[in-house]
Amino acid sequence: MVQYHVQILDAEAHLFAVTIDIPVHEVGPKPLQLTLPAWLPGSYMIRDFARNLNGLKATQNQQQLPITAIDKQTWEVLPKHTGTLQVSYHVYAFDLSVRSVYLDQFWGFFNPSALCLAVVSLAESPCQLHIAPYDNWQVATGMPRQLGAPFSSGTFQASNYDEFIDYPVLLGRDLSIQQFKVHGIPHTLVLAGRHYADTQRICQDLTAVCEQQIQLFGGSAPFTEYLFLTMVVGQGFGGLEHRNSTALVCSRRDLISENQSEITPAYRTFLSLCSHEYFHSWNIKTLKPKAFIPYRLDREQYTEQLWFYEGVTSYFDDYLLHRAGLIDAPTYLRIVGDTFARVKRGVGSQQQTITESSFHAWTKFYKQDENAANSIVNYYAQGALIALCLDLLLRQKSAQQVTLARVMNDLWQCYGKTQIGTDNDTVSTFIQSEYGIDVSEFLHQALYTTAPLPLRELLAEFGVTMTPVLSSDDNQYGGTPATQPAPVALGAKYQATAQGLDLQVVFQGEAAHQAGLSAHDRIIAIDYLHANDASIKDILHRSQPGDEVVVHAFRRDELLTLKLTWQAAQPTSYLLAINAFQPGQDWLLPPKNVPSPTRDLTASDAS
Repeated sequence: MVQYHVQILDAEAHLFAVTIDIPVHEVGPKPLQLTLPAWLPGSYMIRDFARNLNGLKATQNQQQLPITAIDKQTWEVLPKHTGTLQVSYHVYAFDLSVRSVYLDQFWGFFNPSALCLAVVSLAESPCQLHIAPYDNWQVATGMPRQLGAPFSSGTFQASNYDEFIDYPVLLGRDLSIQQFKVHGIPHTLVLAGRHYADTQRICQDLTAVCEQQIQLFGGSAPFTEYLFLTMVVGQGFGGLEHRNSTALVCSRRDLISENQSEITPAYRTFLSLCSHEYFHSWNIKTLKPKAFIPYRLDREQYTEQLWFYEGVTSYFDDYLLHRAGLIDAPTYLRIVGDTFARVKRGVGSQQQTITESSFHAWTKFYKQDENAANSIVNYYAQGALIALCLDLLLRQKSAQQVTLARVMNDLWQCYGKTQIGTDNDTVSTFIQSEYGIDVSEFLHQALYTTAPLPLRELLAEFGVTMTPVLSSDDNQYGGTPATQPAPVALGAKYQATAQGLDLQVVFQGEAAHQAGLSAHDRIIAIDYLHANDASIKDILHRSQPGDEVVVHAFRRDELLTLKLTWQAAQPTSYLLAINAFQPGQDWLLPPKNVPSPTRDLTASDAS
């Protein structure tokens, strides 16, 4: 057994101290390699966690042993014949994200993958974690506890290193802890950071979402307990799935307070984030690409299937809020409109297929720059639209008997529980063999070409119209109608300030691009008048297509004088509306004044 001792060395300096006890008798007197993962599952970018590791030492029988660096994240040490080898080091922890390690004098968080070196030859041995007491801090983790009271420091244990690094840890002085049960399974909401949340209400809403998901998968869950480990900050957003927990970062305004009753867009976003990560318990943590079995965390692992594992999850995260009764059909359709608008804005969806986006996630998607809208397609958003089309297509071809929810349950039972893993064509061949429905042509076009999805046509079959409309300005596009559409468009996303318009994205082929403007330029004047947060809407609304104006802008510290010809604003928002509710369609919940037959959401007819 490999034992890891973690203690807070200096909270103000953001330092964890780690000591590893390695039983030499289990491996013999031969060189031992110690390594830290370069990335962690669910976040497909090389993170180089080892860059934060310092002061590495090895001692045995009170004698220091030499350690040799093999590469940027691997070291080698030759132990002596007898006695426990101790490896110690400290880790700088100031990455406030769900991916790495964070520590200050109020609370801390760590993924063991960013903190605890693996002993390569003992990777299949049990790993024990000892968290030292610190200033009455509480500890929350899904790792099985061996010693200590609940939510206290103590001893925890995992079966092997791969399992060990899949248990994040949240710790702090004043954690908010609220427990609830779903299908008899203990769940816990843990909040770190200053907040004003109504934790009972949040748990009530999470219960409704989790019930939908467990029910969708036939009442079976791949965990015996689950934790929502949440870091609450002023501004932040993110989530990462784990085997029986999720690590979350959210803004405190995303959490509903006791004086609120309505689900605001911000709170809905938080619930959707929780829903997304919870759904991953089935769709990537157990059902996963064959290429990820096993994970190799020292290098990139490529797959074309992230459209399925992230895109389908992105479809169900909001859809199951609707099925749980937390948002109504018009609200859900606005979300679909938002997603469609994000995908369509820019020419990226015409430049890259979604399988290419999945394969190149390591560089193109996870290292996006100001040109992303012109060069890549988002496999989360586009994947959600493909999943929606697939759901509607299955319903259409099966007279509502086969849904994507049913497919997900059956796929999980066949490929997830058994840990077989999926190939690139598994979804298509499985649907054909199990239900006699041929979706190969649709999936080939959706996955391997940049042709438009048949979303508008499929929605029409279910009584939903999609109408493209003008937006208020270049920043305000989505699924909500504009209060006052502008007749012209700049063709760039910008941050309007008192000093000018800071361009963030310049869309290819549109007015700003044609004028010679670039991302990161600051427009200070249009038509010799100051352009700022107060004037830009007036400028857009009084201009006409074809008008030519002089634009003054700074690029770095150089003043540019450019001529810009206003282009007519094009529809960049998409309004979805129920044209005629069809009681038998069973995709959207009916309005409360429309009766519908009572039915259980079982694995065979879940939607």
